[in-house]
Amino acid sequence: MNDLGIIGGKIFDGARSYIANIYIRDGRITAITSDYLESKENYPAVGKYVMPGLIDPHVHFSLSLGKYRSADDFESGSISAAFGGITTYIDFLDPVTHEDEIDEKFLKRLEEAKSSHIDYSFHMTIAHPDIDPVILAKRTLALGINSIKTFTTYSTSNRMTDNGYILDLLSITKKYGIIETFHAEDDAIILHRSKMKKKQLPQDLPFLHPYESEMSAAMSIAAMAKMTNGQAYIVHNSSGISVKMIKKLDASANLRLETCPQYICLNDDLYERDDAYLYTLVPPLRSRLESVYLHKAFKDGSISTVGTDHCPFKKAEKFENRFNYDSMPNGIGGVETSFVLLYNMDRSEKNVNTLVNMQSVNVAETFGLKNKGKIAIGADADIAIFDPSVKWTISISNLHTKADYTPYEGTDVIGKFISVISRGRFVIKDGEFVGKRLKGKFVKRRKVFWPTR
Repeated sequence: MNDLGIIGGKIFDGARSYIANIYIRDGRITAITSDYLESKENYPAVGKYVMPGLIDPHVHFSLSLGKYRSADDFESGSISAAFGGITTYIDFLDPVTHEDEIDEKFLKRLEEAKSSHIDYSFHMTIAHPDIDPVILAKRTLALGINSIKTFTTYSTSNRMTDNGYILDLLSITKKYGIIETFHAEDDAIILHRSKMKKKQLPQDLPFLHPYESEMSAAMSIAAMAKMTNGQAYIVHNSSGISVKMIKKLDASANLRLETCPQYICLNDDLYERDDAYLYTLVPPLRSRLESVYLHKAFKDGSISTVGTDHCPFKKAEKFENRFNYDSMPNGIGGVETSFVLLYNMDRSEKNVNTLVNMQSVNVAETFGLKNKGKIAIGADADIAIFDPSVKWTISISNLHTKADYTPYEGTDVIGKFISVISRGRFVIKDGEFVGKRLKGKFVKRRKVFWPTR
């Protein structure tokens, strides 16, 4: 007998939509059928959209920045994510420079993540590394991780990795089945701009981190990825112009791009406000024109995945640095609102499948989450049930983050995740959190080899 049946919903699998029943036993999908099978519990989903649980490839829970720590820990962050339809996320290890730091930093994050109510994985992170790239690749894979985060900037805090090391690491990614992921900004441009401002304010962010900086670094990464036949992934692409330029290199077989909802839904007009400090993040918000270009890239397939870069801080922490951007904790929240914001830009069924691809199917395929991101017999029963008829207004009062503000305050939207299932068990049921006893698992990821396109 099945444990659970999801009855009569419209399934969106990223390729098509159809009405069927889904049956689950022991945390896995056992049947997808128009027949009615015996089950211990049946959940009615008529009129609802049923999709694979979303996967966020880019979050920062319990991120320590010295004086500050991001507002959401793994418990509150995972609950907020679940209300956003997310059943798996990928966070980051603290930056590693030497080989002997790897195990310690991995075990530290594993311990912190024990309070998560949904499944999770990690990206390795390197900073000014003094590790042989082959050893780094092997040690990373041994932990069940297949992606390595690299910074092309932040030389002043010793997080930057030089192009020589980047090239060496990229050249072995295909051989070892790993992915080199990038925060892509040109360090020299940023340093030059920072010297031009004696005092840096939040309003100066677009000047200090211009789109040209992102484009310069991203084009370099794209070229190196193509030359080495590597596997490169650029996080939080904010510039539509940058994406247009990368497309001309025809490097899609070796490069995948992520963007975040904030770069499509918000723009740099917010830096003209008195509370500009609330919208500080890097890369910063771009112009309206950049947002339009980015949305077009989102639609034409130039973007592979959507992450959130979820990293909110409290208002007071932002406020106290409003006259000194150098000390500002950067980041905003987004795990709970990512899907619904992009859905409300186009509520067609075609766009629902586009979002399922970019927020679930493609993420799983890109990062080797083999049993995730699909509604198929034998797959993990990670399922998000969305009611397209619910009208609501985004407000910090009805979100589940520990942050005390949202950049989308007052935004009217239609559609809401009402029930979310992780490995066959409800985390959210009929709008209520019921996953207190449910603990997420660390998902090991093995070697991954992207198909040639």
